[in-house]
Amino acid sequence: MVKGVSKTIIEVNNTGSKLFEKIVFYVTPEYGCLNAKQLKRAAANFSFNYASTVKCDALRKRVKRKKIIKTVAVSSAVLLAAAIVFLLFL
Repeated sequence: MVKGVSKTIIEVNNTGSKLFEKIVFYVTPEYGCLNAKQLKRAAANFSFNYASTVKCDALRKRVKRKKIIKTVAVSSAVLLAAAIVFLLFL
């Protein structure tokens, strides 16, 4: 059923994302008076590059994991050296 309501809609067909092929924005009534250029700019401010965001998150996790492994390795080496020195002085 179609109601007699007029809405301002922006449809983005080329999102630049592998995840989304089309995005539809429904403009709230108080901002429906903006011109097409302003609405297009507002829609362009959204980031649709989900795949690159996921890659950044994966890279961030990998760097954090390497930092933890390095910290554990250095701590273990220091404790081992302290134990060897302690045993030599007994």
